[in-house]
This record gives sequence, C-alpha cells and structure tokens, in this order.
Amino acid sequence: MRPVRKSDALYVKDALHHFCTHTLLPEMQAVYPESRVETQVIGEVDGLETTRDNEARDLVMELTGANGADVVPFGTEAGIFQSLGLDVVVCGPGSIDQAHKPDEYVSIDQMRQCLDMLQRLATKLV
Repeated sequence: MRPVRKSDALYVKDALHHFCTHTLLPEMQAVYPESRVETQVIGEVDGLETTRDNEARDLVMELTGANGADVVPFGTEAGIFQSLGLDVVVCGPGSIDQAHKPDEYVSIDQMRQCLDMLQRLATKLV
C-alpha cells in the first residue's frame, strides 16, 4: 500500500487486522482449528505530511510563484527526511500523469521552468 498520510496507513492496518481477527481467522479455524494469521511489514515509507511551518515549501513556493501545496498520492523519500525533523518539499518538472509509465516524458517548457527555478534558488542561497 502507498498511503498518502500516516493516518491512512494506520486505518488500513487496523481494518486489515480487524478483518483477519474477526472474519478470516474464525472461518479458517472452523476448517482447521490450529490456523493462524500472521502479518509482516516488509517495506514501508512514511508519507510526507503537510505542516503549518515548512521553510523548504515556502522557499519553493516563492521561487516558483505557486500559491499552494498539497500532498501527493505516491511514495517519495520526503517522509523519511521529515521524520528526521527536516522541512521537506517534493518539487520537480513534469507531471505525475506522464511519469513512471511507458513513454514517460517531461516537456521542454517544463524543463525550462525547472532550470529557471534552480537558477533563482542558486541566487537566493548565495
């Protein structure tokens, strides 16, 4: 699963546990009394949570002219860095609608906008 928010992950885990404990396991034990259900997390990434104060987000919004930010429905390392106490933003050229699928692409105009933003960032950080 790729939850957007940590609360989403907790909701799904709780619902899965409830289903296994109260529905699936009793049906299994009716056939084989020694049945059991075990779950194991083999990979999990915390989603990036929106926060009121986020210097990284504010800086990118200033550089891009954006007037808002939202969560994204895909996993990134951003949640890991946020869990370490860092201000984090996910930003880049292109659209998720074209990404990570056959024939993915980023338009030249989107690359130009990205390079312009990176030049403004370099100037700001000097």
